[in-house]
Amino acid sequence: MSHHASRRQFLRSAAALSAVGPATPLALSLAGLGTLAHQSAQAADVSTGYRALVCLYLHGGSDMHNWVVPTDSANYSTYAAARRELAVPLASLQPISQNRQASGRSFGMPAELAPLRALYEGGRAAVLANVGPLQRPVSKTDFQQGRNLPPKLFSHNDQTSAWQSLQAEGAPSGWGGRMGDILMSANAQPVFTAISVSGNAVFLSGAQAVQYQVGSEGPVGVRGLSNSWTLGSSQLASVLRRTLVAAGNDPYSAEYAAVMRRSLDTSAALQAALAQTQTAALPTTPVQLGAANAVTLANEGLAKQLRMVARLVESGQRLGLRRQVFMVSLGGFDTHNSQLRDQPNHMARVALSVDWFMQALTALGLQNQVTLFTASEFGRTLVSNGDGSDHGWGSHHFVVGGAVRGRNIYGNFPVTALGTADDVGSGRLLPSTAVTQLGAELGRWMGLSATELPYVLPNLGNFSSTPLGMLG
Repeated sequence: MSHHASRRQFLRSAAALSAVGPATPLALSLAGLGTLAHQSAQAADVSTGYRALVCLYLHGGSDMHNWVVPTDSANYSTYAAARRELAVPLASLQPISQNRQASGRSFGMPAELAPLRALYEGGRAAVLANVGPLQRPVSKTDFQQGRNLPPKLFSHNDQTSAWQSLQAEGAPSGWGGRMGDILMSANAQPVFTAISVSGNAVFLSGAQAVQYQVGSEGPVGVRGLSNSWTLGSSQLASVLRRTLVAAGNDPYSAEYAAVMRRSLDTSAALQAALAQTQTAALPTTPVQLGAANAVTLANEGLAKQLRMVARLVESGQRLGLRRQVFMVSLGGFDTHNSQLRDQPNHMARVALSVDWFMQALTALGLQNQVTLFTASEFGRTLVSNGDGSDHGWGSHHFVVGGAVRGRNIYGNFPVTALGTADDVGSGRLLPSTAVTQLGAELGRWMGLSATELPYVLPNLGNFSSTPLGMLG
C-alpha cells in the first residue's frame, strides 16, 4: 500500500471514530494523548501528600452583591438604595463573623446560603472580596482613560477567558492546566492530573497537561465499543476494538493505534478504580431554603458533578496520584431579568451541593486535602435595571475546604455605594484583588515554588508578593 493511500485510510478511520461516538474515552484528543508520553521535567513540592483543587465555575456572571451583604447601617442603606427591588431584606440576612475588614463593618448572608454560611462559621470557608481579572493594579482614572485594562471588559467570552486563562479569548492554555504541566510529574498516571466533569474549558488546558473529561457517572466511552450499542452485538464491538488498536505499517496508523490503546487502557483503569469507591449516594429528600424552590440533590447536575469529583479524589491513591485539578460548573447566572425568581434557586443549589461535597470528603477523611473555589466571568452592577442586573467586573468569591483559614473575609470589601473609587459605573466594582493573586494562593498550597508560579501566572510580578493568607 502506498504512503498516500495509507494516510487516506488513517484519515477515514479517524472520521469513522468520530462518527460512532462523541470522542475517545474521556474526550481526550489524539494529539493531546501523544503529548502525555513526555512528562514535565519540573517538579513541585508534593511532600504534603495528596492535594486537589476544584474550580466551581458559575456561568453567566454571578451577582455576588446578594451573596455577601453589608449589614452595618451606613453600607446597607446605600446598598438597598442602589439595589432597590433586588436588595435582600436586612431582617432576612444571617450574620457572619469576620475581623479583617474596617472597624464598624458587618455582613450577612441570605437564608438560601445557610449551608455555605455554616461552613463559613465552622472555619471551613472564607470569602475573597472584590476579585477579578487584572493585568496589573489599576485605578479608576486608569479605567476612565483605558490604561492597562483586560481586553473587552464586560464580554462573556472574553472575560471567561480572562478568568480561566488570564489571557484574551483564544488562549491555548489556562492557569489550572499550566499548574498541571508542573504537577503531572508527581502522578503515576499523569493523564488524570486535570479532569473536567463539565465539558471542555480552557482553564484545564496546559502545554502538556490535557484536560481529561468525564461525565457525572464516569468515563465517556466510544459508543461503538459497547456491546449493547451496536444492535446488541458483542462480536461487532470486538471487531471495532481490534480495528482501532491495530497498528498499520505506516507512521500515521501506528501512532493512531498507539493512542487508541492508551486511551482504552486509561479508561479501563479509571473505571476499575471508580468501581471500588465508597462515596455516599446523593440524598433524595427535598430541602427548602429561604425563598428557593425545594432542592433534591440526587436530581441536581452540580451535585452529581461534585459527587464524581469526590469519587475521583477517593480513587487517587489507587491510581498513584499526588496532585489533581478539577472543574465543575453550573449555568444560569446571567440575570439581566427575573433575578428575584432565579437567584435564590441558584444560591440554594450551590450551597447545598458544596455542603454535601464537604460532608462526603469528611466521611472519607479527605476534607483537608481538597480546596474548592468559586469563579465567574464577572460580577454585576450594584444598580438594578428593574428586573435584574447587568455585566460588571469585580466580584466576591468563596474558598472552601479543611485547609482554609475560614470565618473571615479576605481582600478589601468595597464601600457598598455608588460613585466611590471602586465604582467604574452603575456599581461595577474595580477589582482590588486580581485573579492572579488568588491563583498564586492556590498554587502555593499545591506546592508550587516562587520560581514555578510565574509560568502558571505570567503577570504575577505586577502584583504584591504578600500571600492572601487564606490557606494553611
